[in-house]
Amino acid sequence: MQAVSARRDLRRSQETRAKFWQAIVASSFVFVVVGASLFLGLVMVIGTFVEGGTNQLTVEGRTGRVARALRDGTLCHFIVFDNKTAQAVEDRIGRCDEVKPKPKAERPPTFNWGK
Repeated sequence: MQAVSARRDLRRSQETRAKFWQAIVASSFVFVVVGASLFLGLVMVIGTFVEGGTNQLTVEGRTGRVARALRDGTLCHFIVFDNKTAQAVEDRIGRCDEVKPKPKAERPPTFNWGK
């Protein structure tokens, strides 16, 4: 009888230990996922605030953007020139065709009764 109760006690302690580690692993996974999403959200919000300052300059007409083609011909190096402070700032490297104006959609000719 004592052997059965000893086994039962051992099994209960093993189950308790296993449940404890299972709870630790599950809660740490939740903490990592929540922490990563908070970190990414914070980076996106800060990036929005930082980009908002440069966009404000272009809205006021203070800056001009210069695109210089790279050797491959498809990528351009963009430089932003501030007219007020006479500073040129390297912006980014992107496709050259994105700065070309988009063609306007033509409306089909409509029939009118000689007006």
